[in-house]
Amino acid sequence: MRTMRRHLSEQSLLDLAESGGGPAERAHVAACAACASRVEDLRATLASASRADVPEPSPLYWEAMRRNVGRRIAEEPTRSWSLWLAPAVATAAVAVVAVALTIGRPVAPRPVVEPPLPSWSALPPAEDDPSLAVMEGLAMADGSLTAMDEGRGVGAFLAGLSDEDYRALEESLRNAGKGGQS
Repeated sequence: MRTMRRHLSEQSLLDLAESGGGPAERAHVAACAACASRVEDLRATLASASRADVPEPSPLYWEAMRRNVGRRIAEEPTRSWSLWLAPAVATAAVAVVAVALTIGRPVAPRPVVEPPLPSWSALPPAEDDPSLAVMEGLAMADGSLTAMDEGRGVGAFLAGLSDEDYRALEESLRNAGKGGQS
């Protein structure tokens, strides 16, 4: 068997990477470290491409492609395909498929999770709100004064006011009775 003096063609290397090729090509790769390295690189690329998750294009893409191809065919003058053009187109198609498979799909950006805002209220906490005692006293349905005896309600609230606060409340109630602002 005669050994090859030149390196293998891209097609032969691809055939060998896909577990094909003839005995002469296999013998050359066994003897040529450069071609053997290229075959191993192609095998790694093909393995990576086979693991890639390539999404199917949307139907709109295929429809637009069909229209564009139809338009270009209609615009192009009629001519016969040369014998040299077919291998070039096939090689370009293989290159496009190889690139598409090795690139994979783009990574979607991760959503930004905003930290929750702390709750806020214009009202003071219940334990600090003296108006709740007033409201409890006013809301007594039976009108009894038992809440005052228990240290709750309007009586307890009024009893806890300072002289200054008592005068301010009195003034506010007078103004409210006259139709004024409190």
